[in-house]
Amino acid sequence: MTKVWQIAAGSSDRDYTDLFLKYDLMFMGPGNPGDYNENEKAYIDRWGSQVRAFAREVKEGDVVILRNVYHAVALGIIYEDKYEWNSNFDDVFGWDLQHTRRVTWQEHLRDVLEGIQRREAHGLFSHMKQIPTFSRVHVAKVLAPIEPLFAQTRKRALKQLPSPLPKPLNMDEVGQELFSKGLPNDAVDKVLVAVERQRRLVKWYEKDKVKSGRPTEHEVVAHMVLPLMLALGWSEQLLAVEWRRIDLAGFSGTPTTEERCIFVCEAKGLGHGLQNVLQQAKLYVERLTLSNCCKILISDGVRLYLYGRKNREWADMPIGYLNVNSIRTNHIAPENTNAIDTIMALAPSRIMEEG
Repeated sequence: MTKVWQIAAGSSDRDYTDLFLKYDLMFMGPGNPGDYNENEKAYIDRWGSQVRAFAREVKEGDVVILRNVYHAVALGIIYEDKYEWNSNFDDVFGWDLQHTRRVTWQEHLRDVLEGIQRREAHGLFSHMKQIPTFSRVHVAKVLAPIEPLFAQTRKRALKQLPSPLPKPLNMDEVGQELFSKGLPNDAVDKVLVAVERQRRLVKWYEKDKVKSGRPTEHEVVAHMVLPLMLALGWSEQLLAVEWRRIDLAGFSGTPTTEERCIFVCEAKGLGHGLQNVLQQAKLYVERLTLSNCCKILISDGVRLYLYGRKNREWADMPIGYLNVNSIRTNHIAPENTNAIDTIMALAPSRIMEEG
C-alpha cells in the first residue's frame, strides 16, 4: 500500500508553494539546531515527532500532498530515500526551514486535483480542525479522492536546486559594505549600533513574548524600525508615527502633508507572517492619495521587506529584504535581494530621489 504524507506550504500569511514547485523539494522547520541525524534528542525534546518522521520515515515512491491551509495545491512523489539538512534554507522569508527532501511534483495533475476539491466545501482537508505541519495521511476522506491519481504520476528529471548562498556577514563586514556603498562613517557607526540593539532586544522579547504579549506593533516601530531610520539620517521632523493611521510615514520636507509623503511603513508583531501585509499598506496609500509615495516598508522588527512603485504600479515581490539577525547579500526568498542594498535604499537621500 502506498504511503501518503501531507506537508504545509507555510501558513495563511506565508506561502512557500512556488519554492516547493520551483526546486522540486519539500522543506520544513525548525532547522536551526542542525541536521536531525546529529541532533535527534534536541528535536524530540522540543518539537516531538514531526521532524523525525520527515527525516527517518519517508521513503522513495511515497506520495506527498502539498497543502495551503485546508486546500491541496499539488501532488508529488518522493524522488529518493534521502533526507538532507540544507543550510541554503536557513532564512526563507525569515524562517529556518533546512530539513529538505526531493520531490517530483506532478504539475500536470494540478487541474485534476483542483477539480476534485471543487466537490469539497473548503478543500481536501477542510474536515480537520488542526493539522500538523507534516504527517502521515490515514483518513479515507482525503485518500479516496486522490488514489486514482497515483497511476497518472510520471517520472522525470529533478529541477535544479539553487546555488549555495553567501554566508551571513559579520558586523565588521556589514560596516565595510555600507561604507563602500557611500554611507558616511558616522552613519555606518550608528547603523551598526541600531542593528546590535535590535538583535539584543529581539532575544529579550523572545524569552517571554507569550506571557507578556510584547512587542506590540507600536513597540516594533518605536524600538526597532525608527532607530534604524534615524541612524540612516532621517530627522524626527520627517518621520511621523501613527500618521493618518499609518504606523510610520516619511516625508520629503515640512509641513508633513500628503503630497510630501514618500514612504510608508506597516508594522506587525514579532514573528508575524508578512507576505500578505502589502495590500493593507497599499490601501492606505490609495485612501490618502499619496501620489508621491514611492516605497512601502513592511516589518516585524527583525525582517524588513521593501517594495517599490513604477508607473503608479506596486511590484508584487519585494525589491529589498533585510533580516537583522542574518545580514546577507542574497537570499532564497525573497529572491535576489541584497540586505546591504536594502539598508542603503532606506536612506533619506535615496528615497527622496525617487519620491
